[in-house]
Amino acid sequence: MMFWSYLETALRKSNLEPRIGLISVLILCISAYSFRRDVALAVILLTLAFNPRKTLAGLFALIPFLTFFAFVSLFLGGFEKIPTMIALVCVGCLLYGIQPEEFSYALMYFRIPPKFAHSIAIAMRMLQILIRDFRLTSEALRLSCKGFGYYIKLLKAFSAITVLRAFAMAETLYSRRFDFDRRMVRCRRPELRDWILLVLSVLILCYTYLTRSVL
Repeated sequence: MMFWSYLETALRKSNLEPRIGLISVLILCISAYSFRRDVALAVILLTLAFNPRKTLAGLFALIPFLTFFAFVSLFLGGFEKIPTMIALVCVGCLLYGIQPEEFSYALMYFRIPPKFAHSIAIAMRMLQILIRDFRLTSEALRLSCKGFGYYIKLLKAFSAITVLRAFAMAETLYSRRFDFDRRMVRCRRPELRDWILLVLSVLILCYTYLTRSVL
């Protein structure tokens, strides 16, 4: 139950303007891939400052994945890359606060082909729907199943739901005859906090590459 609560909180809508959000996320990812602990810490602190609840919820939800990554890194090397992985998770939480529709509009604003932009938005929406379906299916089956049989039934039920969701989505797109080339790009105006995020992201990037030769 706690896992689903954290995950749904991490995917909850934020007030981040989509165009500024996309640019900031790209800049922060470039900075994080320097694999420096100080840069990773700066990225983590920035995301926590702008969206503490979503970022912490995302980290708590992905504790099993981060633990597995740390365990593998301990034996295969690359243990120093764990802060970078945590930073990327925080940046991902920042990105997933953008609603799929706004995300596609932002992509089209930057001249991304409409079909590609809407395909990404549909994938983001499907992820949110499937997470909700998985939670509801899991909660329903816990009332009647226990032990190993619970996981077998959960796998079968969720596989069927996924196929049905895919067919429903395809039929909806076909019946509405979406003409992606005619969709209008609509983006709200950035606020002060959006510009602050962009400026701080650029400063982190500048710090990353200006101090690289020194370190």
